[in-house]
Amino acid sequence: MVVDEYAYALFEIGKEKNKLDTFSECFLVLKSTIEKENFLDILQNSSVDRELKKKMVKNVYKDLDLDFIYFLYVIIDHNRMNLLYEIIDSYNLYVLEESNTLKASVISTIKLSDKKLEDIKERLAIRHEGKNIIISNVIDETLLGGIKIVINNETIDYSLKNSLNRLKNSI
Repeated sequence: MVVDEYAYALFEIGKEKNKLDTFSECFLVLKSTIEKENFLDILQNSSVDRELKKKMVKNVYKDLDLDFIYFLYVIIDHNRMNLLYEIIDSYNLYVLEESNTLKASVISTIKLSDKKLEDIKERLAIRHEGKNIIISNVIDETLLGGIKIVINNETIDYSLKNSLNRLKNSI
């Protein structure tokens, strides 16, 4: 997938130059500013000259790492700014994997207590032995009840809807 190729290329550069954290911070800055003033729309607009886009990036992000800026230039040259958010997500997964860490989202209808989240984290740590687990609680009021856990590309579904569907299928 194209997204993973870009993310992995930057990841490899970051690893080689010991800049993984630097690039992660650059992405945070980029994400926090890209939507302001419709900047992303301009960078995605095919009628805007590529060299002008690069000059804009250089001016707006002059304090960011130069290797990171060059990476943005490559994305601009290949008209891939529309994939920026996906590239960021993919890059972050590579960084987490490198640090032996998994990111888990616990989806529930209400905010779960710290104790409940810690219990879930401990169970995931058993299932994914040797991995550090970062856990977050995501509220989804459309969920009927129960929880869903998303860890990397795996979904563990303990929702009421899923339980009812399993019961229905077994009858």
